[in-house]
Amino acid sequence: MRKDLIRKYIWLIDTINQAGSEGITFARIAEKWKSNILLSKGSEYAWRTFMNHKDDVYELFGIQIECRKSDNTYHIADRSELKDAAGFKRWVFDALSLSNQLSESSALRDRVLLEDSPSGQEFVAAILEAMRNNKMVTFSYKPFWVNEGCVSNLYHVEPYALKYFRRRWYLLGKYGDNPMRIYALDRMQDIDIEFEDFTLPDDFDAADFFNSCFGIIVGDEEPQLIQLKVDAFQANYLRSLPLHHSQKVVEQTKDYTIFSYFLRITYDLRQELLALGDTVEVLYPKALRKTMADTCRRMAKRNK
Repeated sequence: MRKDLIRKYIWLIDTINQAGSEGITFARIAEKWKSNILLSKGSEYAWRTFMNHKDDVYELFGIQIECRKSDNTYHIADRSELKDAAGFKRWVFDALSLSNQLSESSALRDRVLLEDSPSGQEFVAAILEAMRNNKMVTFSYKPFWVNEGCVSNLYHVEPYALKYFRRRWYLLGKYGDNPMRIYALDRMQDIDIEFEDFTLPDDFDAADFFNSCFGIIVGDEEPQLIQLKVDAFQANYLRSLPLHHSQKVVEQTKDYTIFSYFLRITYDLRQELLALGDTVEVLYPKALRKTMADTCRRMAKRNK
């Protein structure tokens, strides 16, 4: 499919989504289309073209554009999917929408700075294909804790899910009779899609698997209540971008906010708390508070 068609579909979704629940008329859509010279080349937005685009958007992205008969306005049928920050459709839409906007602003490319992802992204397409067809994958893998001179191990894995975290891609997969495990794509050296099929369990839910953890480490601990006391300034950032979906405000004053979470205590979580520096105090549980204090003492000793 041509890139210019994808750009038009994303533009249509974005235009109607920005109209919100009030919707937008076809006449207004056509006006916006014609004013976008890079996209329309000054041409009119024909009714038949609009209807074809609307159908293609549903077929390609599963996003339904509906007409409200009472005022003949168009709106996204289920906008919650595009609001869900962790949702797949939202992620794909945001990525394509940003790509569209950057393409239309090529003169600003030196003023829009993005972060690179480490190596490993080239394996995403192969893993997605294997997941789509329920095929096993084989790859060479060398964790960071393995000595530089050691040979990489060969893994034969059932690819269950992909997760992107902190500029790295991770594969959740099952290797033989072993428990599910996380593999970082930037530590893979090559990958092959096998002819051998696997059956994804009916009760497997990737979101549920990671539901009670921060990051990609799940761990063996049971999730538990965690309370953090955060200074007023830093609390603004956590309110606008929650640490985890279980975040709740327990108490709020002009000086601090106490947030509660229901999480597994993992390495990823402890590193995130350390990144918040002296703006955060662990109130509960006591074991986590002690671990953080011990780590800070070691840091102070090393950096004195």
